[in-house]
Amino acid sequence: MPEKRTTYLNDGWGFIETKREPRSQWLEAQVPGHVHLDLVAHGIIGDPFYRMQELGAQWVDETDWSYRCKINFVADEDLPKRVLRFEGLDTICAILLNGEKIGEHENMHTIYEIDVTKELQEGENEIRIDFKAAAPIGEALKAEFLKTEGIRSDIHCVHERSFLRKAQYMFGWDWGPRLVSCGIWRPVSLVEFAARIADVHVVPSYNAEADSWTVKIATQIDGKASVRHTLFDDDMMPIGELEMDGEITVEDPKLWWPHDLGEPTLYYVETLIGEGEEDEELDRRMTRFGFRTVKLLQEEDGFGTSFQFEINGVPIFARGANWIPEHSFPSCVDALMYRKQFERAVDINMNMLRVWGGGLHESDEFYGIADEMGVMIWQDFAYGCSHVPDDEHWQAIAREETIDNVIRLRNHPSLVHWCGNNENLQMWDDRWGGPENQPSRLYGRPIYEKVIPAVLAEYDPTRPYTSSSPWGGECCSSDEIGDQHNWKVWHGGDWLKYAESRGRFISEFGFAAAPAMDTWEKWIDAEDWSHDSPVVRWHDKTGKGFERFTEYVGLHYPASDSLEDWTYYSQLNQRDALRFGIEHYRQGDFCKGTLIWQINDCWPVQSWALIDSEGNWKAAAHEVQRIYKDQIVTISRKGSKVQIYVVNDSQEPVDASLVVVMAKSTLTGEIFKLADCEVSLDVAERKMAIEVDIEGLNATETFIQAEWFGYDSAWRFCCEPKDVKLALTEIKMAFDSDGSLVVQSDLPVFDLMLFNELGTSGFAENFISIVDESPVTIDPTADYVNGTVMGRSMAGYHRVRMLRGPII
Repeated sequence: MPEKRTTYLNDGWGFIETKREPRSQWLEAQVPGHVHLDLVAHGIIGDPFYRMQELGAQWVDETDWSYRCKINFVADEDLPKRVLRFEGLDTICAILLNGEKIGEHENMHTIYEIDVTKELQEGENEIRIDFKAAAPIGEALKAEFLKTEGIRSDIHCVHERSFLRKAQYMFGWDWGPRLVSCGIWRPVSLVEFAARIADVHVVPSYNAEADSWTVKIATQIDGKASVRHTLFDDDMMPIGELEMDGEITVEDPKLWWPHDLGEPTLYYVETLIGEGEEDEELDRRMTRFGFRTVKLLQEEDGFGTSFQFEINGVPIFARGANWIPEHSFPSCVDALMYRKQFERAVDINMNMLRVWGGGLHESDEFYGIADEMGVMIWQDFAYGCSHVPDDEHWQAIAREETIDNVIRLRNHPSLVHWCGNNENLQMWDDRWGGPENQPSRLYGRPIYEKVIPAVLAEYDPTRPYTSSSPWGGECCSSDEIGDQHNWKVWHGGDWLKYAESRGRFISEFGFAAAPAMDTWEKWIDAEDWSHDSPVVRWHDKTGKGFERFTEYVGLHYPASDSLEDWTYYSQLNQRDALRFGIEHYRQGDFCKGTLIWQINDCWPVQSWALIDSEGNWKAAAHEVQRIYKDQIVTISRKGSKVQIYVVNDSQEPVDASLVVVMAKSTLTGEIFKLADCEVSLDVAERKMAIEVDIEGLNATETFIQAEWFGYDSAWRFCCEPKDVKLALTEIKMAFDSDGSLVVQSDLPVFDLMLFNELGTSGFAENFISIVDESPVTIDPTADYVNGTVMGRSMAGYHRVRMLRGPII
């Protein structure tokens, strides 16, 4: 009897606006895909990312769409069971086979399978999916809900999206467009089998008394078959076998660690099922897992109750960011795009990403790459910033959705935390929209506090869970307990207010900035090249308005006269804000994690992202790379007093290191004042403060440089950047013998942004500063050689001279 056979059905699809059939013709469709992408491909609508063409695409979401394809089927009597498997349908749809309805689906977040053993016929078959427009259905369900519950129609935070199990960000967010869309967004397949493996659950657990690990393996089989498991180590050497489900003891395995603490070692379980005397193979599956323990430490301390992750017994400081869906049309995202973003996260020294609740439970590839690269994942369930219906019907939907995703993701060692939703508790506790605009209770609470915990207790009790983010015990956001979303600073305008925070774990905070200039060049026209043009404003969803946004930047940086100015200054302001906030949280003892909002964008937009939609690092990303290192030096000033902190968050002590602090001229580099100190830190001590007095120095012509030899260096102006006095000097460049690029200046240069006709993407390191006689060495990408290099710093645009020989 042959093994299970999977035939992918991603080719040969067509689509049509349902109401126009049969008057119109079916057009070729891309599967996986979305209707907007198909319409763009046929020239029916413009790319909604371009200029303001998002507006011209809104009609697409008000009508119904149908997809169909034809397949030829030849029955194999040895594979008597046949299942149509839809890994992602977006969202409300009916599925027809040869004109007969065989199923209905209404959840973008779940896999849907239909047994077609009896319905599938020999020869040609037609599969058709009729999608209903989601937004109008959401509005109708909302109206019905409000009437049934006796709630006013203008009540706050009850949206049409609240009644659709669909990625919430597709309805628009304060960084994303409204492109609701529909389509077959993940693969479709026909699965034929006599018996198959439905799931393999691998649970490694540590026995402290025996100082050994056990691996418990449980299999779910669709059909009747025997089962056999083989356990392999990271070199694919077999180290244990089971003739049935059960446990294997493993002595002294290599542990899975976040990349900053060790190696993210992975092990494997191969599962085979068979039947008959010869145990003929029917199906097989390889499951990866890792040996690691995870705890969320919530212990009483001098600041209240801690909120700190512990991996393999080691308490860690979480350094990371929030992850939103990588694209407004998530079918566009593939494993290569995920891998590039994880490589960037690791390069920036992040050890955790929070998958935000207004988005998706990401693909298997996403979590597999996180496993490989040693990046911890905090996973929100897919609820965000809204009341949601929670009667028995909706609780049953939530339970099914939770089970589906927990079973799919629970073997991944990178997944270290489950969370019930994003900001729904805070929305209720803070009375968003005013006390008078609230329903009588938080709708959705039974889902987060009963349904999801019950599923986790049954299917995955190994990971910590919090019911909402932020969560603070009896309230949503506290300085004494739980995690916190610090948006008071962004809404308050000045990032210096981060100094007032005492949050135990900051799971969201950030400042917005423009994307890179080459991103602007790709997605807007030359006529739009003004920092306050309608198109540039359209690509700003922050809700602050242009005047308020520029006011934030203007607190610290000069006024912008062009789009180039705005891009440069807004990015530096974002950089300064994140640097100030992260340094504040890391040099204290109260906080045990910072997750920046956000690492990525889903389209070209001015947002809080560190990396724009084209993969360009903003200025903040380069600086976060430094301040997310294990050892950092920080500089802060109050009046004439400058305070230097050295912080060690590694697991290794620092012995007899030297810190040198200099007050120098911004114009010439001359040293006005010099101080040094020897530093030794054990792991428990973590940090040390040094204070220097600079009284009498001219703040507009002075900067502070702190060098922690062997570990880190930093500098700061002694006045606002808009007030500093600088000299415009020539920049010299030359290639070193190892292919690196050496950059030098005779005078101090601050925040030098290097670019060529390809933009800033040709420089893996950028926004560099040359603050002493030593040249700066960077590693350019291959794109560097494709054009003349230009540079802009706080002093203006520099002449950049490339030398043929080395810099001496």
